[in-house]
Amino acid sequence: MISELSISRRALLAGAGAISGLAWAGPLAAQTRTALRIVGPWEFTSLEPTDTGYLLTRLGVAETLVQVDPDGRLVGGVASGWTVSEDKLMWRFPIRAGALFHDGNPVTAEAVVNSLKRAFSGESLSAVPLDGVSIDGDAVIIRTKTPFSPLPAFLVDYAAILLAPAAYDAEGKVQKIVATGPYRLAAIDGKTNLELERFQGARVKAHISKVRYTAVANGDTRANIAIAGDADLVYTLAPTALPRINAAGQLRVESLTIPRVRPLAVNCGLPQFNDKNVRRALSLAIDRAGIASAVLRHPGSAATQLLPPILTEWHNPALPALRQNIAEAQRLLDSAGWVPGADGIRVKNGVRFAAKLLTLANRPELPPMAAALQAQFKQIGLEISIEVGPAAIIPTAIREDRMEMTMFARTYVNVPDVIATIIPDYTREKSTWGTVHWPERTQMKRLTDAYIASFDTTEKARLRAEITTLLHDELPVIPVAWFEHTVAVSPRLRNVAIDPFEMRYLAEAMAWG
Repeated sequence: MISELSISRRALLAGAGAISGLAWAGPLAAQTRTALRIVGPWEFTSLEPTDTGYLLTRLGVAETLVQVDPDGRLVGGVASGWTVSEDKLMWRFPIRAGALFHDGNPVTAEAVVNSLKRAFSGESLSAVPLDGVSIDGDAVIIRTKTPFSPLPAFLVDYAAILLAPAAYDAEGKVQKIVATGPYRLAAIDGKTNLELERFQGARVKAHISKVRYTAVANGDTRANIAIAGDADLVYTLAPTALPRINAAGQLRVESLTIPRVRPLAVNCGLPQFNDKNVRRALSLAIDRAGIASAVLRHPGSAATQLLPPILTEWHNPALPALRQNIAEAQRLLDSAGWVPGADGIRVKNGVRFAAKLLTLANRPELPPMAAALQAQFKQIGLEISIEVGPAAIIPTAIREDRMEMTMFARTYVNVPDVIATIIPDYTREKSTWGTVHWPERTQMKRLTDAYIASFDTTEKARLRAEITTLLHDELPVIPVAWFEHTVAVSPRLRNVAIDPFEMRYLAEAMAWG
């Protein structure tokens, strides 16, 4: 039932209403008004859950053992709940009674274990100290070698979607998608078009019987689709397109701040950035409010600390807000021995205060944000050049140890416990989306180890405060802007919600107005 989705009032967007809309022709079957037309940037490139499981969960095709609702509460998915043993090493997940796969066969503990074993063998869930997955009647048993309190949150990871035995070939490779969600995959046309139909055996019954998803990688094209009203929902829109979409009047733009951050990362092993006071100076040079308003068109995106308030447990109200103060930034650089040169760029021990900033072309707001930072940093004597490239540009530079400075978008809820992102980003010598050569990573690992081993809520709250304070004081990654999830919505839809955790589009809850 829809009530099981526990959609927050804050996330609800669209009310009743109707527009005629335009028929959007495409290579699949002709659409009717009964088909919900969704446009997003994500292509369906593979049947493997580790590659495209995130799209299958968003569309309501596949489910995991545990889910997260839009208010951040962990709830049963295919499992009806969970318990943990007294020694905190054995977890029991009963399979929900009456659960069915899309082929009509019952979801058994044996089938779930088969899917989970494949998921645990991949990189996504490698942080779990797994000791084994087994069956106990109608329940799945997961054992860990050491206490691991965030295990239920890790099972929300899209790599852990549950597929039927019929989904696999004789070699154990996925040959087709046979899952458990409220929609089943009816047709695939290349990488860009998916047709879904309502699965009558789902525990949550969808109101709308058919869905058509089309991947449109180009942001300008997605914006033009929204302007023309040629879809019912258009996801991931560039900030510069929002006024035009609203002015066209076909779809209405809605935004919600989500647990994703646009940070600036530096190589702490370089002489330019190995002093935390220098990194503090960089932070003090940034006009976050100006960037949020002028570039992002969303003033609420200005980051006052790494994690936004929507992450209620991890947002630390005791931390002083990050702010711009050019005079203080210059004082810190003077104290650190960086002396202005004849051209205004600072120098120390023969090293020029300069760096190359790498950023991503597939996030259209990042290059103009980088240009704004370039101008703001020049005020304090830092010279940066900008290189815009594909997603691989950053990990390649880090792997080859030539990364100086990067700017990207990082989500903190692929697993809906922030610790799952903190660990890979801030405890390793070189992290693609976090720190590089940060001396305090050992201290961070001590804190994260204590956090995952603890089941005491008071102790975990204390550790969260220590973790966020360490990141705020050291600034190995400098927050610039939080992320706004933007969707254009047809007024003929009601019960539309933005999931701040980006796990589900919640299309099953939607209905025609």
